[in-house]
Amino acid sequence: MKKIIATTAILITTLPITTHALWYENNFVNFNPACGKFVFQLGGFYAHQGQKQTIGITDLVGDTFTVTHGDDGNGVAGVGYYLTGQEYDKVTMMYGIDAFYLPHAVVQGNIIQEGLFTNLSYRYFTTNYPVYVAAKAQFNNISYWYNITMDLGIGPNVIQTSHVKEKSLDGVTVPDYAFSGHTSTAFSAMAGIGFTLNNAYRDMPFECGYRFFYLGKGDFHKNSSQITSTLKTGNSYANALVCSLTI
Repeated sequence: MKKIIATTAILITTLPITTHALWYENNFVNFNPACGKFVFQLGGFYAHQGQKQTIGITDLVGDTFTVTHGDDGNGVAGVGYYLTGQEYDKVTMMYGIDAFYLPHAVVQGNIIQEGLFTNLSYRYFTTNYPVYVAAKAQFNNISYWYNITMDLGIGPNVIQTSHVKEKSLDGVTVPDYAFSGHTSTAFSAMAGIGFTLNNAYRDMPFECGYRFFYLGKGDFHKNSSQITSTLKTGNSYANALVCSLTI
């Protein structure tokens, strides 16, 4: 986690310097961080998460957590700040910071105790807060009405697991409550493609498109010292449709 945060900090620190150097080399106007533009984004996502895994318990075989419902969706919101970089014949490059909020998505499954008895079910929520050092390429002169854009970004994702609950399936077995929510940080990446409507509202571009989020793997807090391994969310990813307004 420390390496991820340190790498992202270096990228954020060097981004203005790199952009300035490229801009100066191509004989463009001087770099000015105050001349950037804010991007406000709203949309929806559909995430895949959860992982079948066996949790070790001291002196016992352990419990297997299966996944019966690992796909779930919700809304997504984001805000970014971009600076214009190199301008080529038909491509304009932009660089900035893009942060998103992906509210809770549900994972559900069953617990096979000692590899024999499916007596319990479980569920939990995940919430993701990815922040990216991002680059956007805008392909110009395709149409008077619109342009095509492509996005890439890397950075840390803060993963919050919560609302961990177990339920008896047979009405007799008592839930273990072996895990509770936890906040962790993982490597994340984002890629997308979109269409920008030129001068949609008072000369402000309006963009809609597809985004893919690799969100990394989160985990949980162990509530017992007899548990030898930690429940994890598995490698999570999300597909999203996002619209944005640049101001």
